[in-house]
Amino acid sequence: MDDTGAKVMDLIFGRWRSQILYVGVKLGVFDALASGAKNAVQVAHELGVDAGMLYRLMRALGSLELLREDTTRTFALAPMGEWLCRDHPHSLRGMTLLEEGPETYATWRHLPALITEGQQNAFIREFGQPVFERAAQNPSYGAVINEAMSSYSRIHTTLVLEALEHYDFSGITHLCDVGGGHGYMLCSLLVKYPHLRGTVLELPSVIAQHELLWADKMGVGDQCTFVPGDMFREVPPADAYLMKYIMHDWNDASVARFCPPSTGPRPSMAACCSSSTSSPARTRRTLPSCLIFTCSSCSPDGKGRWRNIADC
Repeated sequence: MDDTGAKVMDLIFGRWRSQILYVGVKLGVFDALASGAKNAVQVAHELGVDAGMLYRLMRALGSLELLREDTTRTFALAPMGEWLCRDHPHSLRGMTLLEEGPETYATWRHLPALITEGQQNAFIREFGQPVFERAAQNPSYGAVINEAMSSYSRIHTTLVLEALEHYDFSGITHLCDVGGGHGYMLCSLLVKYPHLRGTVLELPSVIAQHELLWADKMGVGDQCTFVPGDMFREVPPADAYLMKYIMHDWNDASVARFCPPSTGPRPSMAACCSSSTSSPARTRRTLPSCLIFTCSSCSPDGKGRWRNIADC
């Protein structure tokens, strides 16, 4: 078989790898090894699983360069595996649990029908309700979404800070992050630009756990306020608004309902994105357009979106 055929086969079996990774994260294998090397029997006892089956899983994780096995069948975290530990400063654990978890996995089976019918939102077909309604009613799924969004935020904050490196913040004193999660991105901006005040608008369930909020941890507790609410009902007044990984969740009609307060000076809005043209980055930008079909009601091209918001 030539190289092109091998690449196609690699794509066909790609889900094997991601599901093996998911099971390792779900069972807690990486967290169990965070304290040091252990054999499968020790990890199995700690996790309450079958040692024989776990050994096979851990060998598979080793083949993916996530774990390292020595000649005594003892396993340790490989550098890639460290990213999947709960306590890693830029942990990808939550992202793994969401993207390879049962809810997202189940929606992909609807993709052929969606494309055939020109419809969207397989999540509603599968579960009978939108993503965020299910998250609000299912605490375990809501916790996965929150952890995943934190994973994304920590990674993207670096890109956003780079994108805004030459932005003139002198005319802004109050920045509102709409759907800003636990506030990592906004607080990072407040650290860099100490003259700013910040407001995070987020669902009450997201900011209810105060120990997860970043303001005090990053030393900007006196600059940052967390406001529970709904961006389609009321948005706090501010000089500028930051929206990251928000608009792709909604169709144009829904996004058109979002408007900043009409009183006072006209606020500005900032959009931040990566402009990398490398092949892996291009793949990461194009594949989510298919995920959007399945998990949201957004039109990937967003026709009319920016015009509608500008007209608010």
